[in-house]
Amino acid sequence: MRIRPAAVTDQETTSPHRSPRRSAAALAVVALAAAGVVATAAVPAQATPGNGSFTTAYTTPVAGTVSDVAVDSYTSQVFAARPGGVDVIDEYSGAVVSTVGLGGSTNLRVEVDPVRAYAWVLDSSQSRLLRFDERTGNVSGSVTIPGNLRDLAVDQNTGTVFVTTGTTGTVVPVNASTVAAGTPLAVPGAANLIGVDPSAGTIYVATVEGAVAIIDESSFTVLGSVAGQASPSALTVDPAHHKAYIGSSSTSTLSVVDGSSRTTSTIALPGSYGPGVSVLTVDPATQTVYGQNAIQEFSIDTTTAAMNPRSITGTVFRGAAIDVFTNLIFVGDGAQVQAIWEPVSLLGTYSGVAVQGAPYSRQIKADGWGAVRFSITGGALPTGLRASGGTIVGTPSATGTYTFSLTATDDYNDSVTQKYTMHVVAGERVSGSDRFATSVAVSQAAYPDASTVGTVYVANGTSFPDALGGGPAAAHDSGPLLLTAPGSLPSVVSDEIKRLQPKHIVVVGGPAVVSDNVYKALGALTPDLKRVSGSDRFATARAVVANAFTSAPTVYVSTGLNFPDSLSAGAAAGSLHAPLLLVNGGAASVDADTAALLRSLGTSNIVIIGGTAVMSPSLAADFARFGTVTRAAGSDRWETSQRIVESAFRNSSRVILANGLNFPDALGASAWGGSTSSPLFISTASCVPQGVLDDTFFLGAGRVSLVGGEAALASSVAGLTSCGGWSVIAPDYPGVTAPTSALSGSAGDEAADSRGVPERVAPTAEITRR
Repeated sequence: MRIRPAAVTDQETTSPHRSPRRSAAALAVVALAAAGVVATAAVPAQATPGNGSFTTAYTTPVAGTVSDVAVDSYTSQVFAARPGGVDVIDEYSGAVVSTVGLGGSTNLRVEVDPVRAYAWVLDSSQSRLLRFDERTGNVSGSVTIPGNLRDLAVDQNTGTVFVTTGTTGTVVPVNASTVAAGTPLAVPGAANLIGVDPSAGTIYVATVEGAVAIIDESSFTVLGSVAGQASPSALTVDPAHHKAYIGSSSTSTLSVVDGSSRTTSTIALPGSYGPGVSVLTVDPATQTVYGQNAIQEFSIDTTTAAMNPRSITGTVFRGAAIDVFTNLIFVGDGAQVQAIWEPVSLLGTYSGVAVQGAPYSRQIKADGWGAVRFSITGGALPTGLRASGGTIVGTPSATGTYTFSLTATDDYNDSVTQKYTMHVVAGERVSGSDRFATSVAVSQAAYPDASTVGTVYVANGTSFPDALGGGPAAAHDSGPLLLTAPGSLPSVVSDEIKRLQPKHIVVVGGPAVVSDNVYKALGALTPDLKRVSGSDRFATARAVVANAFTSAPTVYVSTGLNFPDSLSAGAAAGSLHAPLLLVNGGAASVDADTAALLRSLGTSNIVIIGGTAVMSPSLAADFARFGTVTRAAGSDRWETSQRIVESAFRNSSRVILANGLNFPDALGASAWGGSTSSPLFISTASCVPQGVLDDTFFLGAGRVSLVGGEAALASSVAGLTSCGGWSVIAPDYPGVTAPTSALSGSAGDEAADSRGVPERVAPTAEITRR
């Protein structure tokens, strides 16, 4: 008996659960993966079939007979189309988490675009195509398409959706952004089923008459036709090997169309229970086709044509899809969705980041029949690491990017190989004996050459409001933000100003927060000293912005009532030469003074920081008077920090970490991040949120800089120890483009679990293999 967990939650065995990354509408600014700094993992070098069986993981009842299924491997959401709507299932728990109601609709078909987080629903009963946005949970567009609608396919690289119109004999392209139908392309015969190979830009159209039209997507022309099967009933495309597999409702034969050579071959299927292929799907990693012929399930190793009949079912399946990262197959089985494990699966990702000179250990996890053996079969682990049994262990000795292939083989000789990429980064700690000395250490790291400094900003280091807005202003004016005690200027700060010899010093805050004694001491260090302050923290923030910026097309807006959201925002704003403006997040509307400042700056883009718990919906809506409003928010401070970074940075050679439960170290770090275009993430004192590690990987950072001593960020943080939770890094198959980072536009609060990190709830159910 084999016990297989429904999901794995420890750091070493993180599964590619992406739903937290798709929680709501994206900021329109950037996408990390769009910059090319994504995992380079590709199709496994080989997959060897053995005698292991496919096993049922779980079944999920839905509200009607399933007509089609699709899975988004990045959000881990399964879509089950049935009369009247589509049920959305969480892949890991097997629970229905939402429903897309489409009253009166029948015979629905569904496909996903994981890059854009769209599910496309073809409603032939009402001659329409609908776009469902996974991030908002709403239907966000639809288009009417005339004809006898039969099938749809999505090219996730281009975003184009293709719809076949049956006896009309055309393929209709639909733009993903506008949801507008383009000019139909005629194909010979009644266009029935369709599939697309995104990596090759090839479209396959199986006609009722038995031909397969091959279409070049870029020119949208028919290149030719090859033999297929009459009455095609199932079609699936392997984008890694450029082949389409087609089954018929009247035969026990599988047609294999090679898109590169434009030739057709056949594979005989088990026909003991009658002909008629109902579903097909293919795993491009293992080159295994899974399907059902009559009531007989089967899997085929297409490299050898070896057949593995699975079981006899009492129902005819409708719809099949595979999550290429978790090796779970989903089929529509009457009024339920059945999830099926492939014989052997590597669990989780082994791509990620490690620190040069820091001990590293990660257990390898896989599921299979009996014991599973592991080996490195291609590429190389980072120098200093080795695979020891089921563990990757050692101390990386050299920075760089390393790609390796990991093979898992079970007792039945089933094996699967995945290719992973690991970035080994340089680590450093920037700190001093206290918060004031740490701000000096940050200044020295940011400005080793004092001649590049323009203006030094000085703010109270025992209170956060005034310093929050000072960080982006300091970055804009080419200087550091130094912290002072309210009543006296620390000698370490005085010495640093003497080293820098700035042309100007700006004191942020009135005499109540930075005393006249401090002001007088600073006056002895520069010929140009200025105090910028207001009647309260909000007025001071406006004064800082007005003093530093004569114009600001983009303005970041954050609450001045708390500090967590503003820490990462300061570095993001500074990197974009934008100010950070503090407001009363609980207000119902924009106050007159803030409105006047925004008009004087010519602001047309407002970035709201934080969810509705810290920035009220009515206040955010009122900011629309001044231009486009976007919101960067997560479910807590840690995720909000990640959303902020993802909105502002395409890539970065350096990532900065600071404690997110206290503010002093991050204040100076925000100016450093802004001046060097380095993202600032907040972290717990003992571990790094998994999302931060994922973003560090995607950003392509080669150095991680910790700001603060070990009391603020422990050695475990210096070694990039994960707080746990799901990793979003997954193998990148040819033709399966990594998705862009989606940023939150929905409510978020500052709640966290008892560890101070975002909670990732894993199912408790276990799955038993017999």
